[in-house]
Amino acid sequence: LEYRTLLPLGRTTLIVVGLLVISAAIGAIWNWRKWVVAAAVFFGFFVVFYTTLFTNENGLVSGMVGSLGYWIEQHGVQRGGQPLYYYLLVQIPIYEYLPAIGSVIALYYWLRGTQDETSQIVPDEDPTDRFPVPGFLAYWTVTSLVAYSFAGEKMPWLTVHIALPMILFGGWGIGRFLKKIEWERFAKLKGQVAVILMIVLFFSSLRAIGLLLGANPPFMGKQLEQLQSTSLFITVMLFVAGAAFGLYQLRGSFGWRPIARIGGALVLTLALGLTFRASVRAALVHYDLATEYLVYAHAAPGVKTAMAQIEDLSIRTTDGKELKVAYDDDVSWPLSWYLRDYDQQYFFGANPTRDLLDYPVILVGDNNWGVVEPLLADRFNRYEYIRMWWPNQDYWNLKRSSIEAERNFETPSTGELAEPMGMGEYLFRVWGHIQPFFTDRSLRVAIWDIWLDRDFTRYAEWAGRDFSLPRWSPSDRMRLYIRKDIAALVWDYGVTSASLSPPIIEDPYAEKLIDLSADLIIGTEGLSPGAFSRPRDLAIAPDGSVYIADTANHRVQHLSADGEVLQVWGSYANVSSGDAPGGTFNEPWGITVSEQGWVYVADTWNHRIQWFTAEGEFLGMLGREGLGDEPDAFWGPRDVGVDLEGRIFVSDTGNKRVKMYDQQGNFLGQFGSAGYLPGFLDEPVGLALDGFGRVYVADTWNQRVQVFTDPVPDQYEPVLEWDIDAWYGQSLENKPYLGSNQDGVICTTDPEGFRVLCFESTGEFLLGWGGEFGVEANQFNLLSGIDIDSRGQVWVVDSGNNRIMRFQPEFSLAP
Repeated sequence: LEYRTLLPLGRTTLIVVGLLVISAAIGAIWNWRKWVVAAAVFFGFFVVFYTTLFTNENGLVSGMVGSLGYWIEQHGVQRGGQPLYYYLLVQIPIYEYLPAIGSVIALYYWLRGTQDETSQIVPDEDPTDRFPVPGFLAYWTVTSLVAYSFAGEKMPWLTVHIALPMILFGGWGIGRFLKKIEWERFAKLKGQVAVILMIVLFFSSLRAIGLLLGANPPFMGKQLEQLQSTSLFITVMLFVAGAAFGLYQLRGSFGWRPIARIGGALVLTLALGLTFRASVRAALVHYDLATEYLVYAHAAPGVKTAMAQIEDLSIRTTDGKELKVAYDDDVSWPLSWYLRDYDQQYFFGANPTRDLLDYPVILVGDNNWGVVEPLLADRFNRYEYIRMWWPNQDYWNLKRSSIEAERNFETPSTGELAEPMGMGEYLFRVWGHIQPFFTDRSLRVAIWDIWLDRDFTRYAEWAGRDFSLPRWSPSDRMRLYIRKDIAALVWDYGVTSASLSPPIIEDPYAEKLIDLSADLIIGTEGLSPGAFSRPRDLAIAPDGSVYIADTANHRVQHLSADGEVLQVWGSYANVSSGDAPGGTFNEPWGITVSEQGWVYVADTWNHRIQWFTAEGEFLGMLGREGLGDEPDAFWGPRDVGVDLEGRIFVSDTGNKRVKMYDQQGNFLGQFGSAGYLPGFLDEPVGLALDGFGRVYVADTWNQRVQVFTDPVPDQYEPVLEWDIDAWYGQSLENKPYLGSNQDGVICTTDPEGFRVLCFESTGEFLLGWGGEFGVEANQFNLLSGIDIDSRGQVWVVDSGNNRIMRFQPEFSLAP
């Protein structure tokens, strides 16, 4: 049953055409004129509705083949996991009162083989004109119930396929029954009295039974409510006795059977009323409440409540639906449909990033709360709603799998396989679940309330659980996060125009920022040795000299600790435009020096790493442009580091990971991938390595530093992270670097915040300086690279001012 590819389409077409031919042949044998009319009526409606009024021609094949194919596929999936008795004991008894009773009556008449006058063969009638309608309806009803009960997918909306033949079959049976009532006899005075007495007897008997089985039965005490119940029961029984006596006196005029048939008509009338009531309540009153057993995996009213708030915010802040709204994969159903008119919606799946801070409204399902809460908790107000819910499914307790789980829980484990549970034991345990209904009056009343009114109050009391709608279970929940600045402006001061810019957050570093000026400044803008053009990074060599990635000049400069130029090498070449031999660069951003004095350069836009001797002699290179997982593929690597063992670490920025190689450039492994969770990276830039095997990564767009170690050689895992209250922008320029020393100090640059921030290796903030834009010795214009020499002096690259600056802060480390 496939229609989307050519070969299966041909096979399916042969099957469908073959079935149509067989159907036509049977119709021709039966009565071809009537078959043509019936086929025309059927396909007339089918074509109109399944093409959606001729707007979707694919609806013909999807309606005829695709829907059946989908259902067959779902049979194996067993979506819903409902028990075998789902339709027989749950859906039909709760909703299909009249069809169920009518089907029982029809089955009785059909099995007896009785026929009324209209079904007798008329003389000279063509036998081929007759069709065994009752038998066909009986077959349709029984096989539908059996087939759908055994099918893998059992859902409330599939009940219609069982109810439809029941309605037709039950209608036939009820019609047979009503024709047997001699209505003309009951039109006379005595007949009318008999009908009235039967009505009194019927409803009085129902009331008496209700009192006996109810929560406050008669003759059970002397409290006021108990006495009232006893008094009411006695009164009702007097009506029962009086009506019964009256009917007994009239039995001679009618006989018991006609009177009993009137009682049957009253039962059918009551069933009709209950069916109509259940239909109206399910379709118009409780249509989206999980107290109805037809409401399954259904969007809860909380979705509409959340959307109403979002729409209000959007209109009041953008005068339309231009509000930026983000949502995850857990709420994509049904929110992707509800947000269809919001052009600035953002789906972040299960991998949130700090981009979310730019969104005033965020919707998150309960599976992702733990992921986003650390990011959003202090900046957003949150409101919790039920997103989707299911009806109460305590009837699952009778499933064989549930009974077996109960048995396994009760039986101590011996390490051996338990004997399979026999049918006798299963039925015995099922009876243990059913028995309280017959022995516990409070449970009986609770089940009655659910059956008649979908009221779970008494059942909640009996079960000791909370079935109030706000805390309904089973359900999936979601949170609506609204940024605090927007909420305050719009809802506390409703007439004020709200700003959609990110909230202003108090600077947590302010108390430890110091006024510090550089004691050495090197460089100016230019091409000559000692001059720079947008330099990005620097590295301190073991001998104290300094190597600078002179980025826009496409070269490396080697300076002494006093600023004297020692070597300059490199020229421009773009590997994508032709040959780019070793020693040529296309904007080198990152640089480091190994313990043996080799210089490693991240040749960023040639997407490769090169290494040289201390004097600039080319030794080797690795890497190529690529967005895949290939070992040698990079996309804009921004930094490079070398540990004491000589392993090379590359921040593969565009691919959001860090790669490792040995001294010869052989691939060892990688860690990180796109995301916000620990171990995931979003725009990794600066790297720092200490003497204890730890790798520090500037996880820029996640605004944090992550620390990795390799408990298993070359298999790095996250062990620590701390947030950086900076790095807010995602521009090409905002690329922070890290520097470290042997004392465990980790310093980073805040490029667009014009400052340096230093931490202990545990993430504890030590001190910082800067914060002002300018050209003075205590000001910066786009900070970039950073390193710490053996004397504790901090060297930074002030890229915007084309200079290198040295500072001498005093670090007070915790003992």
